[in-house]
Amino acid sequence: MEKERKISIILFIAGLIIALTSAILLFLGILPSSTSAIIGIVGIGLLATSNFRLLK
Repeated sequence: MEKERKISIILFIAGLIIALTSAILLFLGILPSSTSAIIGIVGIGLLATSNFRLLK
């Protein structure tokens, strides 16, 4: 049970970092919008598949 919770937290944090990084790179104009959108979708997918809940 504890191992699953740690994995969920790691997935949540990784998804959050990936999604925010793609948003920042899009805002700064470093990546084209299509590439940034794909990376952002991957980050949001990681957020959705983690079982971590902020509100209980």
